[in-house]
This record gives sequence, C-alpha cells and structure tokens, in this order.
Amino acid sequence: MSELTPTQTITTTTPSGKSTIHSSDPITFTSLNPPYNTLLAGNVFTTHTFPTVLSAEDDIKRHESYVPHGIGVKNGALAVMNKFLPGAECPGHRTETIDFGVVVEGELEVLLDGGERKIFKRGDVVVQRGTYHGWRNPSMENETLVFFVALAAEPVVVGGEVLGEDLKNFGM
Repeated sequence: MSELTPTQTITTTTPSGKSTIHSSDPITFTSLNPPYNTLLAGNVFTTHTFPTVLSAEDDIKRHESYVPHGIGVKNGALAVMNKFLPGAECPGHRTETIDFGVVVEGELEVLLDGGERKIFKRGDVVVQRGTYHGWRNPSMENETLVFFVALAAEPVVVGGEVLGEDLKNFGM
C-alpha cells in the first residue's frame, strides 16, 4: 500500500496584497464504488466559472460549499486525486470534460470502448478528450494514485450525433 498521504494547500492574498497560506489539510477520500470501497476520490479543488474569479476568495467559498453531482463541473474545473486499491476498476463512462491525468504512484490501465488498452506508469500523462473509457489498477498488491484535472467541455459530436455524458455505470 501507498505511504503517501497527499495534502491540499490553498494560497490566497491578504488585504494588504501579500501572499499567504489559506489552508493546508490532508485530502479527504470518499468511495466512488460502495460497498466495495476500492476506488476513492479526493476532491482537491473546484472552480465554477471561466475565467475564475479570485478576488474576495469567491472561488474558495464556492469550492467549500460545492457538493459533487457527477465527475466534472459545468463551466469550470475539477482537480481530484484518485486512489485505486489493488485490482480496483472504474467502470466505463463518458464526461463532458477534457481531463489531464498524471500517475503519481503505481500503474493505471485505460480501457477504451473501441477495444484498446494502455498501461500508464508513474509520471505518465494521459489527456482524456470526452471518450468513453474505464480504468483499472493492474496490480493486485499495490495501490495507484492519480491526479486529474477535468475542465468543462462541449459534448463530443460524431456524425451529427451528440454523444454526451454517460455516467449510468456510476448510478448517475
């Protein structure tokens, strides 16, 4: 198992214009697949507008009151740390986002609905462009830690058909 306990540190600007630490806390992980609890997500930060308004800490206030409803944020961004316990699988899904993922520890396999598979190792980056995909930790001994940033995007259109978000395998 991982010895990593990632933290989330948020900076801000004081009324005098100086930079300071707003908060620094361990990331809280919640299960995406109860009752198995093998796939965990830690919401690092969300934004809800583009561009993001940083004055008066409006973005921090919106983030702190945000209750997730899906895997992305409409008109904004979601930064999330995902833990895949040994052998864990994330079911197939499609989001209306462009996702940038970096494997922090372990290995992660992407499963595409076209039949392709690819394993990403520590330090590898994946850009997920609204495709239908799933994830799997191929290790039966070690957990995998992946950092994702998901930015809101227009739905994918192929041949005039809007593919749209598909989260039914998550019960959403």
